[in-house]
Amino acid sequence: MSARTAFMFPGQGSYVPGILATLISEFPSARKTLDQIDEMCDEHGHAPVSRLLTDPAAASLDDLIADRSPDLDVALFAGNIVTYRILVETGLHADVVVGHSLGEVSAFTAAGALTVRDATRLVFDRTTALRGCSIPDGGMVALAVGSRRATHLTGLIDDPSTVLAVDNGPDQSVISGPSAALTEAEHIAAAAGIQATRLRAIHPFHNRLLRDAAETLARSFAGIPVAEPKIPVYSPVLGRYVQSAEDVRAWVERHMTQPVLFYDGLLRLYRDGVRRFVESGGRDTLTTLVPACLPAAAATIAPLRRRCSAAEFRRAADGTVQVEAVPATAPAAESANGHRPTSTTDEPADLPAADELFEQIRQIYADALGYPVDLLDADIDLEADLGIDSIKQIEAFRLARQRFGLPEPPAEVRVTSYSTLTELAELLRRLAGSEQASIATGV
Repeated sequence: MSARTAFMFPGQGSYVPGILATLISEFPSARKTLDQIDEMCDEHGHAPVSRLLTDPAAASLDDLIADRSPDLDVALFAGNIVTYRILVETGLHADVVVGHSLGEVSAFTAAGALTVRDATRLVFDRTTALRGCSIPDGGMVALAVGSRRATHLTGLIDDPSTVLAVDNGPDQSVISGPSAALTEAEHIAAAAGIQATRLRAIHPFHNRLLRDAAETLARSFAGIPVAEPKIPVYSPVLGRYVQSAEDVRAWVERHMTQPVLFYDGLLRLYRDGVRRFVESGGRDTLTTLVPACLPAAAATIAPLRRRCSAAEFRRAADGTVQVEAVPATAPAAESANGHRPTSTTDEPADLPAADELFEQIRQIYADALGYPVDLLDADIDLEADLGIDSIKQIEAFRLARQRFGLPEPPAEVRVTSYSTLTELAELLRRLAGSEQASIATGV
């Protein structure tokens, strides 16, 4: 069996403001696709999504999550499917496609099961269903353990609606549930020495708590035409290949309430001869999972980890530029007994002089993020320029804070709003002083 290529379409976390800024004019089919999505945005009363993807000064991920979730969802879809068009124009083709959570809509579109217009309508209808139904306050927590240990942890919580939501690999899973139960889960994880990170999710996705919204969406989707996929599609929600239009409809009905078994999907694709995994979207959210899940023979390509030129994209897609893998979640520092170290004092420590502070922060971030120190200039944007997702940024800042014995920021402070090392150094200085009340929240 010859080696095969899988295109992977990410979900939440792949958005970067202006990610297509220097690319879109070079690829006519991509521009046409983005124009189609803009037309659908206008029909649904939304601003064109193209500005979010072509203007580096567009709204940040934090801003979209807080106030404009419909715009974020359509931006994720548009970024994925436009990247797919660019990949095809560069001569790279998929033998199979797979999506992660909302990214499965992009996979169905790439496979020809949905048109771009109908897929965009599905994305907007999904948001309408979520907004129109009563959903308990909740969210999601990422755990640095496999699905079996994560499921065991949820069993220790006195709330049966807290469940495994995502299985990303042997050392990464996500649980979802009500907010109070997730707080309890974080306390249990801390006691067990398990790294836990609250995700910026507005709902407890992949949970039966969303069943009313799922049923509402299934009813609205009944009028959307679906074709049989022209390219094989593996669905981590269905746990199998999608073979028919009925399978696509089954996914629509189940995807908000069933877990994403992405780890199983990677194993199945590898057994079926896939040896090259290509990220069709912003960042490298999915390709970073591959090394932890599969043998070394599995190669990865993530041509849009950050904003890049058409020439850089083509070289990455051709495999002539080696894209270094960055850990999906930076490993927590551990003491000899396997537990995370904690500060021995609640009092802020004195910080070194400005130049020395910056150099130490730069080294901490380089080690945590897997980047060469020389690449981390003072004013390089971790998200927009390097494609560093929020989980990695939060973990790197935690390590920096612990290095200097500093307290956690106030609850209203959004660490990811401090996107350069210069800004992060200032945040650390404020934590070390008496200015905590004046720290900008980024809200």
